[in-house]
Amino acid sequence: MKGDKIVAFCDCNCNVIAPFVAAAGNRNESPLLREALPQVIRIAHAIGLDLQGAIVSLDGVYDCRKNRKAIFNRGMIPNINANRVVEKSPSEPQAALRRFHIQRAIQYD
Repeated sequence: MKGDKIVAFCDCNCNVIAPFVAAAGNRNESPLLREALPQVIRIAHAIGLDLQGAIVSLDGVYDCRKNRKAIFNRGMIPNINANRVVEKSPSEPQAALRRFHIQRAIQYD
């Protein structure tokens, strides 16, 4: 069975702030983030949103050096659940709580 994978960027109120990047269900999600980041930055500039210092909370599947570097180079702070293979320091509790709320809101859509 084949499905779709979607990368959507949401704010703390679960409002989508960037277009979706979709791919086939059998494709790895991690490269989708690097495709979606330029769109997020373009839309943020268009609407006057400053993303400098913003926390980007993601699932552990996105935990790789390339994704962290792409987020960091755009002036944002990566907050990604640790992948078993990649070690990192524990995330901030407040950012983890935000990620929890967004994941639950998207789950019930």
